[in-house]
Amino acid sequence: MAGLVAACLPHLAGRLSDEEQEGLAIFREGARLDAACAESQLAELLHLLAGNGLPAMPFKGPLLARTAYADPTLRPALDLDLMVHPDDVRHVLRCLERAGFAHQLGLGPDGVAALRRYAGEYILFSPGRLPVEPHWRPAPHTMAFDIDIEALWRRAVPGEFLGAPCYLPTPEDHLLLLALHGAKEQWHKLKWIADIAALLTAEPRTDLDGLRGLATEQGCRRMLDLALLLAHRLFSVPASSPVADAATARLADHVVARLERTAEPPAGPYVVTWFHWQLRERWRDRIRYVGRTLLTPRVAHYRRLPLPPPLRWLHVPLKLPWDYVMTPALGLARRLVSVAK
Repeated sequence: MAGLVAACLPHLAGRLSDEEQEGLAIFREGARLDAACAESQLAELLHLLAGNGLPAMPFKGPLLARTAYADPTLRPALDLDLMVHPDDVRHVLRCLERAGFAHQLGLGPDGVAALRRYAGEYILFSPGRLPVEPHWRPAPHTMAFDIDIEALWRRAVPGEFLGAPCYLPTPEDHLLLLALHGAKEQWHKLKWIADIAALLTAEPRTDLDGLRGLATEQGCRRMLDLALLLAHRLFSVPASSPVADAATARLADHVVARLERTAEPPAGPYVVTWFHWQLRERWRDRIRYVGRTLLTPRVAHYRRLPLPPPLRWLHVPLKLPWDYVMTPALGLARRLVSVAK
């Protein structure tokens, strides 16, 4: 939120000391340089993928800064997010690896394969460049956000970003992707709610009624309504005033109270939580969410329980006792040893 705060401070220029105004000018120049660097890297990335025949759809980050905020310094990017087609994931990964990007340290072939099965995204790093996050789903498979990805691509519009060819999400789809991301992360950062408010303000013709109908069909209506309600409550965006049910209102109360209380992130998306359970309006989605979260082995399980290929199916039945018996027992043992010392 620092960029937005800095943009408002010049209106208080008469109340700022010379040193404060100088510090503000230095900060804004740094933000301008960072934004230009992020935009340049995104354009380079899109050129790279397009040159290899791989369609990409940027969202969040520099694209949102330009389309929703009109000033890239108001929405800094810490990484570069883009949707890629599920059929192209392996090709995109190889293309980025040839360009010097690599996975997190220690993530071998088994880890890469596991991530593809459940994570919905890779995170790749390269020295001196922003991390790149190619997504083929808007959230991990375990979250059971099973939206129609093919339809998302059919609605995307061929376009460009700073001269780099790409596909652009419609305002409605961009809004839905932002709502799903915030829901996944339990809206623990205020900037994600600011993104919703900024996009709605910049795109006043967004078809919210049509989007609500689409979200209802795909079982994510409550996630969308929660995003709209938070934008309305915290940023007074008139267009986002939703018809929210009692469960959505309770979730909004929870998010606002948490933002006022702490900056610590909540439990991640790979743990069954009350918040994610309440997000789902359909019982079948709740059951799939719990089942997938409890039973899907992740990279950590492959690392802690290395098994030869013929026995890797055992990761599924071994996951529950490992997560809910062995891991708590080991944690308790460590605490007791620490107290004894």
